[in-house]
Amino acid sequence: EYFGEKVAFYFAWLQHTAAHLVVLTAVGLIVFITQVSTGNWDTPLRPYFAVFVMMWTFVVLVNWKKRANFLAHEWGTMNYQEQETTRPQFHGEYVRDP
Repeated sequence: EYFGEKVAFYFAWLQHTAAHLVVLTAVGLIVFITQVSTGNWDTPLRPYFAVFVMMWTFVVLVNWKKRANFLAHEWGTMNYQEQETTRPQFHGEYVRDP
């Protein structure tokens, strides 16, 4: 609890993304090997790979929403809202910005 929820969710996001990048890396490696073996960088696989990347991004974001809700429920921070409080030591005048 020392670092707070923001840091915990940041590292959870990193772990989530790194795990999903394995799939994208495998498919990208297949496309790259095809490009190198044919000697042609404009292989017919490139448009399919682009569509795969778009679908992969959508799946990762949807899965992250599910994971973030699960973690928030498990950590007890479901309705967490950060509130700023004014320091009692602060004394100043409220003025309109010109």
